[in-house]
Amino acid sequence: MNAVIAVKTDGRIERKEVTRKNILSVFGELILEGKIDPTAKEIAGRTGITTRTLFRHFSDMESLHRSFIEEADASATRVMDEPFPDGAEDDWQQLLEVLINRRVRVYESLLPIHISTIWSRYRAALPNSKLNQGIARRRTRLKQILPDELGDNPLLFEALDGVLSIEYWVSLRQDQKLTVPRSASVVRMVVEKLTDHE
Repeated sequence: MNAVIAVKTDGRIERKEVTRKNILSVFGELILEGKIDPTAKEIAGRTGITTRTLFRHFSDMESLHRSFIEEADASATRVMDEPFPDGAEDDWQQLLEVLINRRVRVYESLLPIHISTIWSRYRAALPNSKLNQGIARRRTRLKQILPDELGDNPLLFEALDGVLSIEYWVSLRQDQKLTVPRSASVVRMVVEKLTDHE
């Protein structure tokens, strides 16, 4: 009897989590489609639930926004923390390619946040130290990969950091309307030109 109750409870928890993930996914899709600040009604309609059900999962829209940002941020951190391939530590060009691939994955997942109205509100509420941590981490990782003759060149390093930033990615995807593969090709081409020091 207890086993049956446990199974039913687990099923409800699983369904609740699936619905929650669907809500967050639809929220991101709507932003990418041009609805910069989707309403509860739009999200619920696309998800196939009522607004009442949506607010069972998120107490209000601010809670949904915060959850969306936090989950995207956690996912981005997991990708950036992935270990580099074995044996690649002596091949800076291979490490740079891995870094580009990771940033494409991360930036594409963060894209809805950076083009929505919620990002400016969320960013304003963050302490500068938290924002600066992310930038410092991005720059440190790049510096670790580059050979000294590239990493120690201040102008070149700033150019590379700029091209490999989320701001540049947002410009390619949103302002220039390039596809993900095309945007990635542009980033690779610019990085290749900047690092071609032979």
